[in-house]
Amino acid sequence: MVNTFSAAQSVYGWMGGTDGVRYLLQRVMNPFGQRLKSLKLDRRLRLMPSQAYVLTSQGPLVAHLDDASESFGGDIRTQVIGTTVCALAHECEVLEGVRLFCRFLLPYLFGEASPLLDVLQSQPLENATSQRIINEGASRGLNNMFVDTAAKLNLPTLNSGWGPGGRDESDDKHGPIPMISGLLRWISQDTGHAYRTRSSAIARVAAYLKVVGYNVGDILTWDGDGEPPGPLGIKSVILVLGGSSETDPLMEDEELISDLPLLLHYQHKTTGAMLLTALGHVSDIPPETLQEDFEQVFEYIERHLTVQYICKNEGINAVHQWRGIDKNPNSMTVRLASIYFSHKAEFIAPCYERISKQKYLNCVRGKSKKVMQADETRLARFRAITACVAISIISLFAPETFKEVYHATKLCLNMPGWLSRVCSVLDLDDAFSLPTVVMLLAQVHIGISAGGEYPAASTEAIAWRKGIYSVIPSMLLDMKLSSKEFQFVCLDRFWANVKTEEDGLIKSSNTFEVQRHDIDRNQPLPPGALSTLERMTEPYVGAPDMSAPDCPLYLSLGTPFHYGDPHLGFIGWFQGSVAGTVGVMDVLKAVLLSRVEPDICPGHPGGPKQVVNVKTSAWARERHSKPIDKQHPIFVPVGGDHCWAIFVAGQTVKQGGRIVFRCPECADEKYESSDSGYEREPRYFVGLCEGEPRLTSLEVSA
Repeated sequence: MVNTFSAAQSVYGWMGGTDGVRYLLQRVMNPFGQRLKSLKLDRRLRLMPSQAYVLTSQGPLVAHLDDASESFGGDIRTQVIGTTVCALAHECEVLEGVRLFCRFLLPYLFGEASPLLDVLQSQPLENATSQRIINEGASRGLNNMFVDTAAKLNLPTLNSGWGPGGRDESDDKHGPIPMISGLLRWISQDTGHAYRTRSSAIARVAAYLKVVGYNVGDILTWDGDGEPPGPLGIKSVILVLGGSSETDPLMEDEELISDLPLLLHYQHKTTGAMLLTALGHVSDIPPETLQEDFEQVFEYIERHLTVQYICKNEGINAVHQWRGIDKNPNSMTVRLASIYFSHKAEFIAPCYERISKQKYLNCVRGKSKKVMQADETRLARFRAITACVAISIISLFAPETFKEVYHATKLCLNMPGWLSRVCSVLDLDDAFSLPTVVMLLAQVHIGISAGGEYPAASTEAIAWRKGIYSVIPSMLLDMKLSSKEFQFVCLDRFWANVKTEEDGLIKSSNTFEVQRHDIDRNQPLPPGALSTLERMTEPYVGAPDMSAPDCPLYLSLGTPFHYGDPHLGFIGWFQGSVAGTVGVMDVLKAVLLSRVEPDICPGHPGGPKQVVNVKTSAWARERHSKPIDKQHPIFVPVGGDHCWAIFVAGQTVKQGGRIVFRCPECADEKYESSDSGYEREPRYFVGLCEGEPRLTSLEVSA
């Protein structure tokens, strides 16, 4: 919990995003109080207590703090700014949400002529400040509340597109962002008239603003025929699904308003609806058809593609392995697949069977880098299926959680950029560096733009967090080591006890280097020369000791104390003090390099190899120096204790350290088969040795 509070308040944290604004407001007169009353926000603003996910060595915990009144600086003015920006950014991404607030609500709240206006706009527009505002909102449950609110609205997925009534439907300039500007102008007007829109995004934004306290009435739908629904309450919002009535009368019609892709929130079961929104103006494909396309593609990819992680040349790669593929797929499907996947077309071709027709090929050929027009329905279906392929392949990096949680993406299918960028990465090779895996997952789960540069393999990128969405190695979730599985997990709850870089990227810290000292050659003594008490504390030569640790270790996640950057590591606490820190990446490498033991032990007629057994209390005795022996490997018995196993494995992997999951003899004999780039001589073994009793091949035969 100390690390969590430290992470929240640090320069890399997620509290204090409105402190600069609060400082200014307390010193300069402004008309905010009067405007606050006209919007009724002085009585209705909804503030939430902190509720965040904390990853611990005992598993994930939910931390609750009764601090709602302290949210966003504890000042009603900054609380309005914070909650409003969070509501807008949930639909239109952080920077665009801040810009909309600064341009269309801030002048109303503080006065057009206020000397504060320019300064107030500059504060939240700073990227670091806006990210802190969004993350604080996520830590207080605002994003989860917005997700639930959108689901309860039960708005139809299929509406009349983004273009407002009376305009040319082919005019792609008028997207959802300019239309949101009209809603904000209407909110600031002293009128009780209903606001009509043709965009479900506008209806959702209205619902988010309503739930945080803005004076917005009922949110209704109307098919556009006959009389509108009634009776209407004050300041109602009507989503118009058809007809020719005028809508969105106050939308901004200037080129100064950008039209970036929306931040699309979706689940596995609503991917079809998300794809329809990502297609923009093309609205004559039923969302049910797109959902069927996605489920068929997802099932095919899940059945025929596996991911295996390996550690090679000091780096971790995820390797694709295709299996059970028809070597002679339909030629039409191959030609369709090769448009985006030229190297893997034969593997991916069956995903296009539902559109395996010449008329589709004629419509999509040569258009992979062009803007899609509103009447290009076949091109739209093709791009949607291609997005299904990309999402399905990426989902296998986090197979256990992808179907269960909410996701966010900035997928835009009427423009060529997202598909071209992501598919080129997926098609380029069968091996992906760990930072590339993290960024690919972030693009379909967190909403990171596909236009940015992929982190280099040497960046030690291991995770990403933005708002409620996180991508993390599964080991961090429960701090357990596994000899069988290595994968990522997707979270849709705010992960609190971590510091991130400005864009949300999380890198592994380096393991704190320690000195090595040779064990006294008069020591270690053979077991017979030591008393029972001495064997409990002093190193000795003998068969590997399979016992549990002789002292406890608490493991926490945090930034090492000797670091100036917000990198993530494991911090070991022994007898109330820090025993050392290890990098997450080093532990991941140790796990992968240790997966050499067979499931069934073949037996070892020569008996166990001699080692120097070093108890955990002796290992932790000197923080900055660890024992080493030139004749025998060091064996640290930590039987069943994952905290000790993680800690010692991270400290020793660069000196040839390995984790023993079942059989020390198997781990030793198979050591030479590892191609790691680290030192070849086995210097250390970490005796986790838990799970099913190890059987020999003779016992299995019997």
